[in-house]
Amino acid sequence: MERAASDALPHAKRPAPSLVEVQGHRGWGDSQPHNTLRAFRAAADHPGISSVEFDVQQSADGHLVVTHGAEVGPSAVPSQSLAELQGPDLGHGERVPLLADVVDVCLAGQLLMNVEMKTADTAVIDSTLALLRKKDALQHCRISSFHRTALEHVMQAAPDVPVGALYNPSLGPLDADDPAKGPRIQPTPEDFASWFKDHSVIGDSVNLRQETVTEQEVATAKLHGKQVMVWCACLKGPGFEETAEEYRRLQSLGVDVICCNKPDLLADVVKSA
Repeated sequence: MERAASDALPHAKRPAPSLVEVQGHRGWGDSQPHNTLRAFRAAADHPGISSVEFDVQQSADGHLVVTHGAEVGPSAVPSQSLAELQGPDLGHGERVPLLADVVDVCLAGQLLMNVEMKTADTAVIDSTLALLRKKDALQHCRISSFHRTALEHVMQAAPDVPVGALYNPSLGPLDADDPAKGPRIQPTPEDFASWFKDHSVIGDSVNLRQETVTEQEVATAKLHGKQVMVWCACLKGPGFEETAEEYRRLQSLGVDVICCNKPDLLADVVKSA
């Protein structure tokens, strides 16, 4: 079922149709502690930022939290209790927040939410969807993931919600002895847009990495009815620093959303376009 664009957060800070949507990576990118209430409040306070991205995981004692965290190993989020996760000071006294509190801040600040599921565990996904439903927030969200099975589950459990298929994760450093050379990046698969072309919900997107996205990929995505979101990693190779010039280059490709680490700078670039 296709959902009308007007159904999505009607009073949100939406960009004009011809402009790129400015999305704060983990809230406010590098200018505030990542995935913190302080970061989301900062994004809400900026008139040029329309949306934010954040990472959802579940603690060992069953709490949905917003943190990138570690996905494997002894420090992985699912192996730690909420109390353990909230022990470290993330900066300015901020702690790992509960998903419920992040959603409240975003709704109050009229921000669209790009909710990245860091797991393919259907129980965690269902709990996340249930919380978003309870807060009447689903219509203000997109659900994204690197896990295709997670998105397939979302499309079954919440068919009216737009999904974002994430691609191009880091596979480790190009040179273990020189991290400054940047990461090895997983290439975009051939069916990156076609595999879910039958899920026709406004806001569906393919989420491609800044360093690898091409004009041809953008055209292919549009052919299959998908928006294109470019995401800017925290660690990237030389030559892809987030500057006004780089943001203009990405705009020139015809992308719809840029999830970035300098959303205030991108907002200035979009405003002056």
